[in-house]
Amino acid sequence: ELYPLVLEQAEAAFTKNGAKVHFAFDEESARQAVLRIMNETGSQRMVKSKSMLTEEIHLLPFLEKNGKDVVETDLGEFILQIDNDHPSHIVTPIVHKNRRGIAKSFEREGLGDYNDDPETITRRARAHLRQKYLDADVGLTGANFVSAESGRIAIVTNEGNARFCMAANRVHIAMVGIEKLVPTDRDLGLFLN
Repeated sequence: ELYPLVLEQAEAAFTKNGAKVHFAFDEESARQAVLRIMNETGSQRMVKSKSMLTEEIHLLPFLEKNGKDVVETDLGEFILQIDNDHPSHIVTPIVHKNRRGIAKSFEREGLGDYNDDPETITRRARAHLRQKYLDADVGLTGANFVSAESGRIAIVTNEGNARFCMAANRVHIAMVGIEKLVPTDRDLGLFLN
């Protein structure tokens, strides 16, 4: 019984903050909501940070099938995308790959001559993705937590790509499951630890 109250409170806080809240009850309605937002805002290009929710609902192939340009900005997810591959682990999605294969993929995609030095691979990905951030109309992130009290979204990242996904574009979409809701800002301190 607590969740409906917390959900209503979160919706009211987001609305007060100027955000639009969209509810989805299954994967198709979630995918359609994202597509609708992109279409209504005249958006063609999206940068997205790693989100298990978007992976579970197969958002990327759906948007691509509907003519949208979507780029994964998490380094591992980006490598999977250019290889048309799937993650092999929830935290380390490319644990099944090695630097030689990644270097070949980067060469194939025009990101530089073959070089399997990890620092070079990372630097090349960074240079490529920085322009994608600037060209994007929409940034999509998940959220680690959402405070129902204030309508704040807490995002914890080790690469910084989620911040870039929100910074340069005019539309931010946060795809968040109900399990990420916490009742108050004070609860964030407990859960972030």
